[in-house]
Amino acid sequence: MRGSILWGIFGKIRSFFTGIRIMLLFSYFVIILICIVSVGAISFYISYRSVSERVESSSLQIVRQIEKNMDNDFQNKRNLLLAPYYSQEYIDGINVYATMDEQAQFLFRQKLENLFLKIFNITPIRDFIRFQIYYSNGEMLNASDNQKSWTADDVQQSDWFRQTVVNDGRVHFTGPTKEMISGSEETAYSSSILIRDFANPDYFIVVRAEYNAELFHLIGQNDNLSTNSKLIILDQNNQQVYASFEQSEPVFRKEMLSRISNGSGKFWYGGEQDNLLVTYTQSDYSNWKVVLAMPKNEIFGSLDRIKTATLLTALIAFLVTIFISFLFGQRITNPILDLYKTINRVKRGDFSVRVQVARSDEIGRIAMNFNEMQVELQNLIESKYIYQIKLQQVELAMLYSQINPHFLYNTLDSIKAMADYYDVDKIGDMAQSLADMFRYNIKNKDEMVTLREELEQIDSYMNIQGIRFEDKITYIQEIEDDLLDYPLLKMTLQPIVENAVFHGVEPKMGKSTIRLMAHKEGESLLITVSDDGVGISAERLKALRNELRKQRLSEDIPVSAAGGGIGIRNVYARYAIRLGEQFECEIESEAGKGTRVTLMISSWNM
Repeated sequence: MRGSILWGIFGKIRSFFTGIRIMLLFSYFVIILICIVSVGAISFYISYRSVSERVESSSLQIVRQIEKNMDNDFQNKRNLLLAPYYSQEYIDGINVYATMDEQAQFLFRQKLENLFLKIFNITPIRDFIRFQIYYSNGEMLNASDNQKSWTADDVQQSDWFRQTVVNDGRVHFTGPTKEMISGSEETAYSSSILIRDFANPDYFIVVRAEYNAELFHLIGQNDNLSTNSKLIILDQNNQQVYASFEQSEPVFRKEMLSRISNGSGKFWYGGEQDNLLVTYTQSDYSNWKVVLAMPKNEIFGSLDRIKTATLLTALIAFLVTIFISFLFGQRITNPILDLYKTINRVKRGDFSVRVQVARSDEIGRIAMNFNEMQVELQNLIESKYIYQIKLQQVELAMLYSQINPHFLYNTLDSIKAMADYYDVDKIGDMAQSLADMFRYNIKNKDEMVTLREELEQIDSYMNIQGIRFEDKITYIQEIEDDLLDYPLLKMTLQPIVENAVFHGVEPKMGKSTIRLMAHKEGESLLITVSDDGVGISAERLKALRNELRKQRLSEDIPVSAAGGGIGIRNVYARYAIRLGEQFECEIESEAGKGTRVTLMISSWNM
């Protein structure tokens, strides 16, 4: 009961959606929706790719410009530290400082301090905090303020001092360390350089200058970074030197920083909510890295308007589709309904009804053709149909007058009886065999027979040929008993054996042997018919094999004697249609040495 109710509901829904008006509405909706969605999706994809490529390119240009500005500032600050090289007395003082008395050392320290105070005052640097001068043993010679964070041992063991010595005249930039804090000023980074006489590497001074983060603030402002873009400066060890955001913000996580390698590059980082385009480049001068992170929603915010416009357009198109379908639906469906009613009346036998044609469009032409078809149909019923019935009656009478196959083998049975009566054994045997062959063809209506039945047919055939050729042909069967019930197509063996008789044995002088063998090989049945007749020439054998190979793809299947179907082509074609690749036929022959035909039947799809 429940199933019938559900089936009824399903039928009503199905009939509802098969209506032309509903189908028009649905078709319009689907077509318009697909077009709008496709255009919107393609436009969004193209815009997304275009914006993405432009933003990635521009962000890389921005970080390179920031890197360039930073390198220019670093080079200027490095030049300030080279002031002692402008006067030989400072280089000489460095060489002999260890051997000076205290008075001379004090004066030399004052000269160095005055030199750098003058340098940093003449060239004001807004982010400058202090400078410090150290001797090769780590002793502080002088400083621009009273900051003395380290002892001589601390200086010699510090990484920045040792790296400056290793650089041997090249400036070394260092990020902030905990010892750089002095009062309320926080050191963002420092630069240091080794100054010595190139002929005396044992004595040197290290000049170190500390700076705050004002440089990086100015860089970020001058390069017009977006509101939510994040700028970070990393030293050569990927340690943070500067960040344009609060340290509590989890923007630059460790796993993200680990993806920043040497050189330059870009990648997307973060989840759906905080996805960032990270672009970075490394300075060849300082080995520091400039990293810029831009939020995805800030990059692709304009594309959201495309989504909204697409959805709004689809909604408007849907409303317009409903209006159009109802407006034009009646004009299309009403004439079709009239035509449907008229066809139903014709179906019930009322051929006098006609469709009222009131329009000249396609539907009107259909109605006119339908009216003409009704006139033709009436003429056909009144004349041609009756004529055809009479013609079929005449043809049926002619068929009844044809010779009945039953009459043939009954007559052959009579000939056999007369031969037995007059003691003519060969005539009787031949007539009996021929009658058996006719009876086999009439009795077996099915296309499938057994190997046993086929062998009985071959026995009757060879009996006739034995009488005809007397003792010229020796027929041998080698069949495994458990194969006698194996299914075959009717008339499988007779055409092959007949070919062996007429084309192999008959043209040969003297006696010949025809051998029929059947055995299993794995899951396949192998049937072989061989003779020691005249054989086939190499050219004819090649042509026959090519003809059989083409038979699989040919639509011209020989099924009658007129088409050459009484031979091997007929057998091959029938099995190829049924079994395809599960059937093989091999023909082996040599002129003067006989012919061997092997059928391999792998399986039956019964």
